[in-house]
Amino acid sequence: MRRSLILPALAALSLVAAATAAKAAPEDISGVWLTDDGQGAVEIAPCGGAVCGRIVWLKTPTMNGQPLRDARNPNASARNQTICGLRVLGDLQPKGNRYEGGWIYDPETGSRYRLSAEPRKNGRLAIIGFVGLEALGETMEWSRAPASLGRCS
Repeated sequence: MRRSLILPALAALSLVAAATAAKAAPEDISGVWLTDDGQGAVEIAPCGGAVCGRIVWLKTPTMNGQPLRDARNPNASARNQTICGLRVLGDLQPKGNRYEGGWIYDPETGSRYRLSAEPRKNGRLAIIGFVGLEALGETMEWSRAPASLGRCS
């Protein structure tokens, strides 16, 4: 009689463990996201064992008829690369219900920051850039880009 109680109990525990494990994995953030200011779009995708992102659209991709370049990059040899296609985030790893341990690069300033990202219930993506403590960082909310959004070349 005890044996008949053990099997259903083990099955119930397995279901609870599976449900808990499913909740621990963060929502997939792959896809194209509009930045909080609407001036650009970043495509987030797996790369290697992490998550990375590249600029795929700019509201204003040129200046004086020339493509925008990464002119403020601290690495002088990288200053001629175009902003469109530039990798601006990387090394994000899933942890719990979010992504952590990454970096984000701001081509407007040439600065690189530590990064965490967290999918929000409203369908947006919280991007938290920081130096030192995350609690002192800046949080921006990106939104999914419309499928009709073009791509820079």
